[in-house]
Amino acid sequence: MERMITAVEELKRIESQAEKEYRKVLKRLKDPGYSDLRNLILRLAIDTVFHRHLMEALEKAYHDVAKLVEEYGGEEGGEEIALIPGVPTIAMPLGFGRIGGRVPPEEIIEEYLRDFPSEVVLPEDDGKVGELLKRYLELTEEMLELYEELSRRAFHPVVRELAREIKRNEEQHETILRNLKRKYGAAHSAGA
Repeated sequence: MERMITAVEELKRIESQAEKEYRKVLKRLKDPGYSDLRNLILRLAIDTVFHRHLMEALEKAYHDVAKLVEEYGGEEGGEEIALIPGVPTIAMPLGFGRIGGRVPPEEIIEEYLRDFPSEVVLPEDDGKVGELLKRYLELTEEMLELYEELSRRAFHPVVRELAREIKRNEEQHETILRNLKRKYGAAHSAGA
């Protein structure tokens, strides 16, 4: 994961530098005769601002994920792993290769859920785990609607595609949560 964070940090640095350079050029292109060139450079500067902020967000996200893995998952044996979004308990070796356009591929989700134990051991919680899953599912459904709206309304293609991909990831979360809720709900009802 460190190599990815390093790449993101370097991209952020370069995007910041590019933004500064574009701003310098834009200041020099004030004359109306330069309007075509200024508009083109402005478009490049706008893209660069989006890219820089996305890299800042990725940098923060990767640092937070590394803390989560360290605190709750650990990296056993010191082997570097790639955490697959959507299914937090699936960790694939980095050498696994391309795993498809949607991470994780539906086949992995289906296999994971099929192999999920039918007898789920729950803490004595009086249904709190089931209630939490229900709430997470409600939040996921709300996020799906909002990411769909963002993907329709975003004027910048990078933001539009990012919203679409996050929505696809949330759809995977919804599938997993529905299955877990069904299993946890059944286990809780059987124990009652």
